[in-house]
Amino acid sequence: MSINILTSMFPNGFTKDFEKQLKRLITKREKFVFVASEFDKNHDTNDYYYSHFLDMFVKIDIHFDNTYLIDSRTSKEVAQRLIETADVIWLSGGDTPTQFNYLKSYGLLPFIKNSSGIIIGMSAGSINMAKTAICTISCGHTEQKIYEGIGVVDIFVEPHFNNSDVSDELLELSKQYSIYGMCDESLIIYENEEPIFLGDIFLIENRTVKQIS
Repeated sequence: MSINILTSMFPNGFTKDFEKQLKRLITKREKFVFVASEFDKNHDTNDYYYSHFLDMFVKIDIHFDNTYLIDSRTSKEVAQRLIETADVIWLSGGDTPTQFNYLKSYGLLPFIKNSSGIIIGMSAGSINMAKTAICTISCGHTEQKIYEGIGVVDIFVEPHFNNSDVSDELLELSKQYSIYGMCDESLIIYENEEPIFLGDIFLIENRTVKQIS
């Protein structure tokens, strides 16, 4: 069973709390796989963020024997094999529905869902990890979309949450869904199916907002 970590963004590098958890959880460091959000375009951007996040691991003294980037330069068969055998899978940020469509077209969804490694989602990656992905305009999407996600966690998240500016869109959705608003530098860890909340996280439920971490 995988360990699942949902994050928003780390503009100043990994926090001390996240560093501590990563060092505790990542005991196998043979294979790291970074999954882009846009496969066909922006390969230079993919290369940049791939290197950027690997450097963040190096700065906290976590080194992987082999690292891989999945986008359109990777065949579907190789991508599936990489996901199947990865110790750590990083689902990157970007446009959430676009990323999900690539994961689906490459046949990666069952391999991610059945992974025995550590899955780390950032922003779009975190949204797509949910059983139901909720893409809001308030989170930067051009239109609201709700669809069946990967399903490795059974919660709904809103990355880049700002508790001082909660949109009516989000409050309306909270009448149907209990949504975790994740401020940047926060994370939710699912280990043994029990969540660990770190950083500033808010529960938006029935049009009310309550800080839980």
